[in-house]
Amino acid sequence: MKLKSWKRIVPLLGLMLVIVGAILIWVASARAEPAGTRLAQAVPRQHPPFFLRNEAGEVIDPLTGENAGDPYSPAATCGDCHEYDTITQGYHFQQGADVIRDDFNAEQPWVLSNGMFGKF
Repeated sequence: MKLKSWKRIVPLLGLMLVIVGAILIWVASARAEPAGTRLAQAVPRQHPPFFLRNEAGEVIDPLTGENAGDPYSPAATCGDCHEYDTITQGYHFQQGADVIRDDFNAEQPWVLSNGMFGKF
């Protein structure tokens, strides 16, 4: 074959190899594990939507005004789906635990600490 014909064939062969390789990788990964198993472990997911709830477990909806003046309750909000005793030992629940007091913020009485414990 002449050199000119190879110049046309080589880029097409390279493109075909890339396409076939991508298909083989896709097929192999689809057969290796049930759909989404590895992805669920490797990619952080956004938390699904949920309603904030007050201490009585009632929905707080500022758009409709329903219980809009009530403070949210982590126990009622998170405890519906999560083991509350376990998650309250986590870092975010413990932030500001050493400075918590009832008179911390008079304008927002539900804010009992600066929440910055461990930052500095």
